[in-house]
Amino acid sequence: MNILQKYLEERHRDKKQDKDFGQPGPVITISRQFGCSGKFLADKLVEQLTEQGYVPDKGNNWKVISKEILEHSARELELHPSQIEYVFKYERKSAIDEILGALSSKYYKSDRKIKNTIKKVIHNIGVEGNSVILGRCGSIITKDIPRSLHLRLIAPLPWRTQVIAKRFNLDEKKAREYVLDIDKKRTQLRNEIAGEAVDDTHYNMVLNAKDFSFDEMVQIIIHVLKLKKVI
Repeated sequence: MNILQKYLEERHRDKKQDKDFGQPGPVITISRQFGCSGKFLADKLVEQLTEQGYVPDKGNNWKVISKEILEHSARELELHPSQIEYVFKYERKSAIDEILGALSSKYYKSDRKIKNTIKKVIHNIGVEGNSVILGRCGSIITKDIPRSLHLRLIAPLPWRTQVIAKRFNLDEKKAREYVLDIDKKRTQLRNEIAGEAVDDTHYNMVLNAKDFSFDEMVQIIIHVLKLKKVI
């Protein structure tokens, strides 16, 4: 009887630990139209989550994840980051590139293998939790994680054109062309990863970067995180 009681107590303790520490997330993803500064928002959000005492429940500090995905994925694939960077530059491998790559290198990895590895790395980061994933189709890849919030930053094209013109010292015509080109490439990548057309209804929240300051957006996001019990 004592052995059975001990077994039941251990099972109860294990289940409690699983409940407390085994839940995936929390993870926040930020998608944005080109010209909306998602990096600055992500940094301020992590700063405020930390300062306001939203202590991570798994011992991991809140962090912004973006370029790190490239490094982690390359390590998984045993490749140099430059060999998979084309995905994040919204470029595609042609059939000829695939054939030549397969013939010329024993370390060759197919486009599908590379993209599947990137998706796995991003999803694992989301499951680990306490991360703000910037871009990289994070919202699509971590959509199944219950403790998650997926944001989309938008702004009028003229406003974003002015931002990019100033940032890269371009005239208005070239800046507008640049914005439209990057928007198009990001849309193509999102649709490819999702396997369907992704619109703004895919996200939990859509914020107009023209109408809110970064501090205001951070306050709104933290309020929603608490309301939805993500944190």
